Amino acid sequence: MNYLLDVNIILDYFNDRRREQFKTSIEAFNYCYEKNENIFLSSSSFDNIAFLKIKELKEEKGYSTKKSKELVAEIINFLIDKFKIAKTPSYMEIDYEDIEDSQIIASAKAINAKVITRDKGMLKKYSNIAITPQDFLENRENKNNIDFANLKKQYFMYQPELEEEMDKVLNNSSYIMGSAVKELEENLETFTGAKNAITCSSGTDALLLAMMALDIEPDDEVITTPFTFIATAETIAFLGAKPIFVDIDEKTYNIDPSKIEEKITSKTKVIMPVSLYGQASDMEAIEAIAKKHNLKVIVDGAQSFGSSFNGVSDSNLGDISTTSFFPAKPLGCFGDGGAVFTNSDELAQKIKSLRVHGQSKRYHHKYIGMGGRMDTLQCAIVDVKLKHYKKDLALRQEVASKYSEALKDKELVLPFLDERATSAFAQYSVRVKDRDAVQARLKEQGIPTAVHYPMPLHLQECFAYLGYKKGDFPISEAVSEEIMSLPMNPYVSDDEIEYISNVIKG
Repeated sequence: MNYLLDVNIILDYFNDRRREQFKTSIEAFNYCYEKNENIFLSSSSFDNIAFLKIKELKEEKGYSTKKSKELVAEIINFLIDKFKIAKTPSYMEIDYEDIEDSQIIASAKAINAKVITRDKGMLKKYSNIAITPQDFLENRENKNNIDFANLKKQYFMYQPELEEEMDKVLNNSSYIMGSAVKELEENLETFTGAKNAITCSSGTDALLLAMMALDIEPDDEVITTPFTFIATAETIAFLGAKPIFVDIDEKTYNIDPSKIEEKITSKTKVIMPVSLYGQASDMEAIEAIAKKHNLKVIVDGAQSFGSSFNGVSDSNLGDISTTSFFPAKPLGCFGDGGAVFTNSDELAQKIKSLRVHGQSKRYHHKYIGMGGRMDTLQCAIVDVKLKHYKKDLALRQEVASKYSEALKDKELVLPFLDERATSAFAQYSVRVKDRDAVQARLKEQGIPTAVHYPMPLHLQECFAYLGYKKGDFPISEAVSEEIMSLPMNPYVSDDEIEYISNVIKG
């Protein structure tokens, strides 16, 4: 639950007389100060706080206007530094009998928050939103209600930058292929070292564009893994080609290179490894096989942006690499988005054409393409997050390391990291016996989990036509019955890791 502090609570805290008179306000403020994960101030409050506090300092302390303003500036900076800011929506309904209250209520509604206030009028008029400091203190939530991906925290951390860039797009109204698209692509190239980065509408469409660029046709075969999200094989089938599955390595959960060559036929055109959970496959072995048999390699890096193998960026592996900017990915937008990376200028030009219906110039179509552009607004969002991504990536890796240390003595199979690789840790996934019971126990204690993925693709109904049966890929099947992902994001705290570890231990 989110909470928003009303102006009167703030003013109580910064006034000696009111601190003595309204002790529950001070207790509530102190609790919010210490446990500030979901505590907000309305952007509309600051002018009001400044006006009232300057007036108060001049009347009660006899301070000059200049000194009062200096002291108030310190207070405002303190509040901005400590608490998140809830923007007052421009679309709010204004109550002209009390404009200030209506602004605060609008801010609270926008973030699904309750307002902590002493204002009797607000408490009566907005009884479903406003609560007293006493009620807040008596009904504090379980601190162990853990957020799986914590997308809200990231948004509020970068909110001013995000809003500034989104406003630029909205004010410019260039929603398709606006300047933010090119800016993001150039910054992605700089970040990854890839010669060409081409944004597109999703990670799924990134795979389609990659295969279309390589002229994958009906009856061609593409070798990939059955232990992945359906988009990997779905896109192959969508083009009329045939997914050829190869079982996974039991440690990394990625495609097992030692089993690839036996699946190569005269129809094989591409090997498509998946960098599952954020770690690249054994690209040294895969690229050697591809070179030997004159095959192309497309890396499905939907979960691994920012990872590396043998010191090479995941986006620089294979002939073409793809990624996804789905919101829950390590680098995510606020909807769907993706990118294709290649060091071939020829392939890059073709992919750029394919994503706009195969156009070579306006209304002249060289290829059968698709509507695969990434919206300008989403590009602007990802570009902001990209500036902070090295830090977020390092924090993910730190969280993973702390998990592994805390869980090392538990009856779990922990993530294995190839010494040649770094992982983006899109997920922190462990294998556990009696998974349903463990998940239920964790859920009871406010700990969310997820299963990526409970059924391998060769057993999915949509791929029944391929003729696979249970037992064909035993490692994928065994892992799918035991795998479980724990909360993973850059902001999982040490206390949360300790708590999760203790609950798993039972």
